[in-house]
Amino acid sequence: MTAWNAGATGAGITVGVIDSGVQQDQPDLAGRISPLSIDIVSGRNAPNGTDNHGTFVAGVLAAGFNGFGTVGVAYNSTVLSIRSDISDCTDPTDTVCFASTDLARSIDYAVANGARVINLSIGGDGRLGTSFENALLRAINAGAVFAISSGNSTAADPEYPGRYASDARFAGAIIVVGAHDNANQIASFSNRAGVSAANFISAPGVDIISRCNGTSCFRGSGTSFSSPAVAGALALLLDAFPNLTGRQAVSLLLATARDAGDAGTDAVYGKGLLDIARAFAPVGTTSSPSASGGQVQVATQPGSFIGKAFGDAMVGQTALATISYDSYNRLFRTDLGGVYPSAPRVSRQPGTPVSLQSSAVQIATPSGATLSLTTSAPLPEPEPVVDRATPFTAPWLGAEPPREARLNIVAGRYGFSAWQGQGGTRSPFRSGSGDGFTALANADHAMRGAVDLGAFTLTGETGGGDRTALLRPVERDASSYARVAVSWRGREGSVNLSLGNLDERLGPLGAYLPSRSGLALPSHTRFGTLGGEFALWKDASLSGEFGLGRTALNGRLLSLESDALSSTWRTALNTGCPGWLPGCLGLTWEVSQPVRIESGTFAAELADVPLAYLDPVTFSIRRFSAAPSGREINYAVRSQHALPDGSVMSLEAVAIQQEQHRRGAPLGFAVLGTWRRIL
Repeated sequence: MTAWNAGATGAGITVGVIDSGVQQDQPDLAGRISPLSIDIVSGRNAPNGTDNHGTFVAGVLAAGFNGFGTVGVAYNSTVLSIRSDISDCTDPTDTVCFASTDLARSIDYAVANGARVINLSIGGDGRLGTSFENALLRAINAGAVFAISSGNSTAADPEYPGRYASDARFAGAIIVVGAHDNANQIASFSNRAGVSAANFISAPGVDIISRCNGTSCFRGSGTSFSSPAVAGALALLLDAFPNLTGRQAVSLLLATARDAGDAGTDAVYGKGLLDIARAFAPVGTTSSPSASGGQVQVATQPGSFIGKAFGDAMVGQTALATISYDSYNRLFRTDLGGVYPSAPRVSRQPGTPVSLQSSAVQIATPSGATLSLTTSAPLPEPEPVVDRATPFTAPWLGAEPPREARLNIVAGRYGFSAWQGQGGTRSPFRSGSGDGFTALANADHAMRGAVDLGAFTLTGETGGGDRTALLRPVERDASSYARVAVSWRGREGSVNLSLGNLDERLGPLGAYLPSRSGLALPSHTRFGTLGGEFALWKDASLSGEFGLGRTALNGRLLSLESDALSSTWRTALNTGCPGWLPGCLGLTWEVSQPVRIESGTFAAELADVPLAYLDPVTFSIRRFSAAPSGREINYAVRSQHALPDGSVMSLEAVAIQQEQHRRGAPLGFAVLGTWRRIL
């Protein structure tokens, strides 16, 4: 049970059981009965009683964890038994009945002797009078709360005193409790929520086991036995969260009840079924205290993730253990590593081709410059069998159709290009070294200028893009990059040197951590890359690239003590095809490592987990490595084949070692094939 696993047993909480008395020598209640238990009826002095109803109720609430029988919901709580039944019942079918004046004195006695929760497994047709109502109000004003059974007459509304839950004078301090069976269906005998729906929940009340003595137990059904389950849940909450008031505990059980019947609050189940596990989970906005005195929301945002370059660095450590508070100001132990989700796995499926219709205009100026403008838009086509992209394979894409436009100006040695795209179209400038870093910007617009110096070419480029994810608003201009490069090309090959910057408002190296979130990690990365391609022999060439990056970031909770160093590299051998491969146009053998953090230390000044719930909050600086546990290496073989009908088939086999830079990750692999015909 969630509450017990959290250490909540009801210890230190006194629950008043106003009923027919409790057998003091009941084995399953040994050590649970308060010595202040009493018979409230004047002159009788028989707290044990002659009816077993009160003993059964107390067993549901507090039967001990003793190796036999059943276990009470709050098995370490203290039962303050107040016997208040009388024998001169007006209805001959009743064996136990109560006078409202005795009940009023019982409530006063319970509060005077420390009861924070009071259970009333009683019910009748009418109001209980001014004396009872005044006692009820005094108890509530003193901070006590009530669990009261709804009754067993199958009525549309609860009986009294349970119906007082819907009286404005007592609202928020009383839960009226119906009964449901093992199938979570309202019991046939149980009164329904009716007019008290906003303060009504249902708890198990059919075939309940209690009154165990070591060799035998008794079975019973009724809302009398569902009510103490709720009283026990209130005791668990007050034990686990000492800062809670009784009214807050009532509110929690109502707010976290599991919906049943008609959606929302309804006239049968009210708020729903008692769900102690949900009541022990954070409710509403969860925030963690910061050393500066503020609060930072720590809930995981839909679609968010840390950059793939960090691999499992966030989840593979314990340094981010801290505390957080929910909307009830309850303290919880929180591992912030769990709220920085890992990047989604890369989809290893071929993309669905999109047919674009292009229009081009070219203008030659008198000065010799050439200006060209090209626009592309999708042709009408049937719905694809496989989605072009999903929020997990491409979280920066919305539902826009692919479109793009490109402007080129060439004047002698000088050139200028501007590009705008949407719907997953790729930047035409992704060529040359540095693409491993600039691709992380997921650019949807870019500009490039170039100067041709013969064997050398100088280029300058800048671009950026918006980002969006499932259930999240679009983040405008979320990332941008700029790079300059010098390229040399000779008869035997080429060399390209690139230097650049990458700014990411949503997190480093491809992360998606919404900027409005307290977990956002705006970052700045400087990178340099060197790449080249050289001819080896006829129909064979070797190409490669190596890049280093330095990333700085400073989030509200998390920062880097010093810049994190990252690396990426790729080498490929392009060869001709052996004769036994039909129609083969060329083979590429490639080994690569995607961007990976090599070194760096995260630091965070976080609240320490206190030894005791109400201890003062202290802070300490935590440090852990930003580098992941493994290193992803991709091995790929690609080939292209000309088919007799003029179409082309591309084949690719990929093996992924330590995927997402996780040591021990199983070997991944994929075999892909695409076919296309150029019309």
